[in-house]
Amino acid sequence: MKVLMAAPVMARGFGLPEVIAALAPELERLGVGCEVACLSSDGLFDQLPVHEVEPTPEAVLALANRIGADVVVAHGSPFFEVLPALRGKVRTVAYEHGEPPAVLFDDAAERARREKYKVDHVYAHVDDVVAISEFIRSEIGWPDATVIPNGVDHIRDLGTKEWLPPRPPDAPLRVGLLMRLGEGEARYKGNDMLEYLRRLATERHGLVDARWEVMGRGSDTDAARVAAAGFRCHLNATNAEREEYLRGLDVFVTLSKWEGCNLPLVEAQALGTASLALDTGAHPEFAPLCFSSLDLMAAQLRAYADDPLLLRAHGDLCYRYVRGQMSWPDSAAALVRLLGAEPAAGRRRWRRRGGDSAVRRRLTNARDLYQAEGAGAVARVALGKVRPKPADSE
Repeated sequence: MKVLMAAPVMARGFGLPEVIAALAPELERLGVGCEVACLSSDGLFDQLPVHEVEPTPEAVLALANRIGADVVVAHGSPFFEVLPALRGKVRTVAYEHGEPPAVLFDDAAERARREKYKVDHVYAHVDDVVAISEFIRSEIGWPDATVIPNGVDHIRDLGTKEWLPPRPPDAPLRVGLLMRLGEGEARYKGNDMLEYLRRLATERHGLVDARWEVMGRGSDTDAARVAAAGFRCHLNATNAEREEYLRGLDVFVTLSKWEGCNLPLVEAQALGTASLALDTGAHPEFAPLCFSSLDLMAAQLRAYADDPLLLRAHGDLCYRYVRGQMSWPDSAAALVRLLGAEPAAGRRRWRRRGGDSAVRRRLTNARDLYQAEGAGAVARVALGKVRPKPADSE
């Protein structure tokens, strides 16, 4: 089987290309070929066969036939709108990452029209709909969508920070964000609330000794505006620089008002950094530290400044939370299973996240016993299972 992924753009700094680039090699390991169609490319995803193509049924079908693709998986408009005309010629999948609420943008009427068009004319006329989170499945109003969460193991696993020297108590708390700096995504990324969060942390909670930083893609003008507001700005960083930045922060913060997944948030957590998010969008699915207000988030920052051990414990919590449930091999295997393709012989076969029901049942029983009677009871039960049984009497 071969899959043709279709996305508006294949360029660094956008979420969809990163998802495709992470899925493709895992699909290949399962014996499913993968190539990419897009409107434009910056040429930086040279590990993938990328084709620039017009978003028309004729052009996409011609490309699919030329490369021998059995399936077209569209990641967003304008390729979503092409899918219904391809149904019956190739398998069609609408891979839905969601879109921010239309009311946040100047072209709200056009965005709302596009959302309604997808419900009326796309989802019901493709073979499969995939959503990247439970939130997105609910948001798009399509209960039959298959939820396939993103992975996080495109980020190097450096372990938790427990083995690193802790931050000295008198050192500034390093607080950072990663966001698009321009006007577009800034409307829902919460850029407008950053100064307010800093003021709350400083004036209401006394967090004076902190270093606030922002990393993102944008222009020199954008960077100058951020710097003028008193934030250190890291502009247009490479992937390696991004990982170093997220790992080096004491606390990662996201103020996004809407997210289908929020890759920077899960990436920061995967690097062992305590990460705080607002209780919005899909954040509760992918982060254990969510807050209902900026004031509560500011209070948490103060708590970290006062207690480096708490900061380390929460970094460890975030690391284990995402590393334990977000895996690109699992995401690719779930897509392969949806498409009905058998993994290639000798390849690693897909295993349901969390193991079989017996394993889940044992974990649940152990947790309940721990909550009721403490760790000693769990240890006694475990030791009882491994002790040699007495021989049968003759």
